[in-house]
Order: sequence, then structure tokens, then C-alpha cells
Amino acid sequence: MLSMFLCCATTFSQNQNLMKDKPYSIEVVLFEVMPGYSTEQAKDAITSLNDIVKLYDGFIDRTTASNLDGKFIDLLYWSDIKSAKKAGEDIMKNPKALAIFEVIRPESMQMFHMDVFNQFEE
Repeated sequence: MLSMFLCCATTFSQNQNLMKDKPYSIEVVLFEVMPGYSTEQAKDAITSLNDIVKLYDGFIDRTTASNLDGKFIDLLYWSDIKSAKKAGEDIMKNPKALAIFEVIRPESMQMFHMDVFNQFEE
């Protein structure tokens, strides 16, 4: 159990170092859940997307959050915008990902790709 934690902690630390040492991009996805899905069902489905997203070239890290109003934000960190957009095109051909996306209300989705110019950590 401890070795599994250390493995994950090392990977997170390595990802954080990569983000500090090089320019990178952020993909921001805002969305709401389709009616009929509970918040927990949506969280489980969206979290299961990690196993797919982590396989794409240029992927660094991912953080997903929600608020009490049912709004979600998905922050994906990429080595560059080109990698993020390529992954976005490819994932739309992945049957497992498409099944997961069924929990998202399509008309609520907004997506942005941005180059990071500032990161501050104290």
C-alpha cells in the first residue's frame, strides 16, 4: 500500500516539476450533467475518463471540480495546445470516452485552450 502511494506521489511530483520547468497549456472544459444522472454518477463517469486521457501524448495532469449548482470544471494540463487539440479529436473516436460523455449536457459544454504565462507557488 505504501509503495502504491509513493508511486503516485512521485508521478504527481514529476508532473508538477514538468509544469514548472517548461511552458505548457491548459484545456478548460465547463459543463453540466444531463438530467437523470446523479452528481455521484457523473463524478464516477468523469473520473473514469482518467484512464483514457492519460494515454495521450502531451498529457501532464488533470483536475476536475464541481459546485453545489451542478456546474463542473475540468482542467487538463498539456505540454502544448497542439497535443491538447489532437487528443480532443482522437478522443471523440473512442467508444469508451463517448459512453462517458453521455453524462454531459452537450449544450452546456464550453471548451478553451490556453497557453500558461504565469504560475505562482509559495
